[in-house]
Amino acid sequence: MNGKGIKSIIGKMGILLALIVVCIFLAIVTKGQFVTFNNLMNILRQTPIVALMAVGMLCVILLGGIDLSAGSMLAFSSCCAGVLMQKFGLNNSFVLIVVCLLVGILCGAFNGILLTKLHLPHPFIATLGMKNVLRGLALLITGATAVAGFPAGVTFTGTATVGVIPFSFILVIVVYILMHIFLTRTGLGRKIFSFGGNSEAARLAGINTDRVQIFCYAASGFFCALAGIVYMGRLNSAVPLASQEGDTDAIAACIIGGASFLGGKGNVWGTLVGAMMIAVIRNGCDLMGISSDLQQIVLGAIIIIAVFIDVVRGQMDAKAKRLAVAENQAE
Repeated sequence: MNGKGIKSIIGKMGILLALIVVCIFLAIVTKGQFVTFNNLMNILRQTPIVALMAVGMLCVILLGGIDLSAGSMLAFSSCCAGVLMQKFGLNNSFVLIVVCLLVGILCGAFNGILLTKLHLPHPFIATLGMKNVLRGLALLITGATAVAGFPAGVTFTGTATVGVIPFSFILVIVVYILMHIFLTRTGLGRKIFSFGGNSEAARLAGINTDRVQIFCYAASGFFCALAGIVYMGRLNSAVPLASQEGDTDAIAACIIGGASFLGGKGNVWGTLVGAMMIAVIRNGCDLMGISSDLQQIVLGAIIIIAVFIDVVRGQMDAKAKRLAVAENQAE
C-alpha cells in the first residue's frame, strides 16, 4: 500500500480512531466505570438526540449553510404535541407524533423560505432569528412549564429496548442507513453535494437551488422533531427549554465527523461517530465529577479544534489542487 492509500485510510478512519482513544482514556481514568454494561447502554441512550439532530444539520452544512434554530425546533415541535395532549385532550400517540414531525418540517421549510424567497443575506441571520422566535413560542404556548404524561406510544421511543439495545439507538442506525443511501445514491442527494461544492455552477447546470435549500432546511426540521419525540419519550415530558445547546452539539458532531463549513463535503457515518464522541465526552465528564461549567469549556474547545482542523484541511486540499493544476500545465 502506497503513502496516498495509507493517508486516505487515516483520513476516513481518523475520527473513529480518536473515539476509540478517548474511550480507552476514560476507561483508565474512571477505573473501569466507563466500560460497565450499564454505562455503555446509557451512552447509547444519550447519543440518539444529538445524532438525529446532527444528520439533519449535515444536510444543511453540505449546502455550506448552518441552522442555529435546531434546538428550538426540537423544543417547539415537542411542545406543540404536548399542548395538544394537555389542553385539547388528544392522547393518540400516532397523531401526536405526526403533529410533532409536521411542525418540525414547517419550521425548517420556513428557514429555507427566508433564505430563498425573502433573500435574507445569510443562514446565520435567518436561523438565529428563528431560534429566538421558536424558543419564545415554546415558552408561550406551555406557560413556561413542562408538559408531562404522554401515552405509551410516545414514551416507547425513548424508553423501549430491543433485547438490550435501546430502541432509540436502533432508530438512529436505520435513519443513518437511509440517509447514506439518499445522499450517495439519489439524484437529489447528488444535487445537495453539487450545491455545496459550487452553488453558482449548480444553478447554471439547471439545478433548482431554491428547492434544494428549502428541502435541506425542512429535513433539518424533520430530524429535530424526530429527536424531540425521542426526548419526549425518554423524559415523558415536553420541555420548552429543552436542548438549548442542541444546535451547537449537532454542528459539532458534523464538523468533528469530517463535514466542512464550506459545503460539499461530509458523510453520515462520520457524523454519527461525531455524535457518539460528544455523548462519550459528556458521559466521561460526569463520571469524573467534572462540573457542567467545565464540560461546556471542554466541548467548546473541541468545537474550536474541529473547526481549525476543517480550515487547515481546506487549505491543504486547495494547495493540493493548485499543485495538480500546475503539474498538468507543466506537462
